[in-house]
Amino acid sequence: MADRSKAEVVRRLFGVNLEQQGRGFYVPLEMLAIARGVYLAHQEDPEKRAGLLDDGDRVAYKRTSHDLARRIATKASIAEGDEELGKAVELDSPETFETLHALFSSLLVEIPGRRSQPSWFGAHIYPFVGELIHYDAVDRQINQRGASPKKREQASKLSAKVKAPSIERYLFRDGGGWAYKVLRSDPDPDRKAATRQGLGDLVRDSGTPLGNLAKALSAHDFDYDEEPYEDDSERDIELYEDLSPWPGLLRKGARNIVARTTTPRAKRTESLMHWVPYCLARHQLHLACRKLGATDGESILLDFGNEATPLRSGSQKNLTDFRNDIANAINVQAQEMIDEAEGDEAKKGRYERFTKETGAAVASPRAFFSETLAAVGALNATAGRRHFTMKPPMLEALVSAAVPQGTEMEFDQFCALLYKNYGLVTENKVAAASPLAHEIDPSVLDHNGKAFREKLAAIGLLTQYSDATSMVRGEPR
Repeated sequence: MADRSKAEVVRRLFGVNLEQQGRGFYVPLEMLAIARGVYLAHQEDPEKRAGLLDDGDRVAYKRTSHDLARRIATKASIAEGDEELGKAVELDSPETFETLHALFSSLLVEIPGRRSQPSWFGAHIYPFVGELIHYDAVDRQINQRGASPKKREQASKLSAKVKAPSIERYLFRDGGGWAYKVLRSDPDPDRKAATRQGLGDLVRDSGTPLGNLAKALSAHDFDYDEEPYEDDSERDIELYEDLSPWPGLLRKGARNIVARTTTPRAKRTESLMHWVPYCLARHQLHLACRKLGATDGESILLDFGNEATPLRSGSQKNLTDFRNDIANAINVQAQEMIDEAEGDEAKKGRYERFTKETGAAVASPRAFFSETLAAVGALNATAGRRHFTMKPPMLEALVSAAVPQGTEMEFDQFCALLYKNYGLVTENKVAAASPLAHEIDPSVLDHNGKAFREKLAAIGLLTQYSDATSMVRGEPR
């Protein structure tokens, strides 16, 4: 009951259930799994099933578990026996399995802050090509009642009470559903069409040797969808576009990223993997600030220096304040729901624990924000003294999202754009507009701007010319 109450409060406030378990890269993994599944369902029955990003009351998609490849990657036991594995791969020597293990273990998504080797269902494959994209799954005891003939046949290979892969939402927590709904509800038809085409390039079959191998292995997964999965969860997701600019910013950035046809497919996927969860975390923060009565956009101090400065201290305080804002917003939302309950004492009691400033009740939604930003590289670390920054993959995603293909802009103009659109304070010329920078010496901010310029140049996104002009572009030359 308590968990359901927390979901009710969090959904009312943020429009989607944001929990620590579904943080970081699980958001785009879920979004891409939905997109890939929609593509597969439409390919099988284009007359009956909606296409990628098409409108409709319900999203239907085919879920691929890739449980066999993930079990190979983590050397988990093959519950149905080596004979089944042998049907997928010629096990002519021990080296064959070790080669497959080395390949797929190198493709696993890194989850920062993880302290131990995950089980196979905690390991997800990086979606570099469409055939590698997969949904969530977990080990369950198989109930043969109501199962299809194929799944009853699979279950018959298991010993009594042995667990086996089952497709379900386990680590995914609807963040990817929020992102897919944002993209498919885009009111700009031209932008939506461009996003559809670019996203389709990422989720369709690549036909590469890696893709063919992944497809061959997935044909021997223990669990899979024989018919498209009818997903009702999107109906419970509210975008709150009237309260937050971030759904629109996600759409603009995603279009710029996926439509960048001169950029390799893997790089476009990597940028999307960073941009989508970043937007959801910022959306969460914006809604929390609005709930507390803040009407101005939140400003973030990005620290690109290599030493402790007043800017770093300000950025650390920035993060602490934002985490507190999220907790306090949950308290306020819970109190509002108590007031709405009127004479329903049972309902009031369920929400009461969420009106306190601290405690486990708000810890998970608050951790979603900071751990998501840490995972994608928008914080310097996953633990300890943390401040806002941009590590190279996140910075590449930001620039790719902000600068359309085939265009470039002068460095100062780019910094002004980052502050105007995203509230990011990077250097002295834009800092005057942010109240956060008033107590920081201009020379410190000027030094930070130079460090930012150097970081962009180091990853190939900025060119400095002899006339002291610096130009930023969306992809390396």
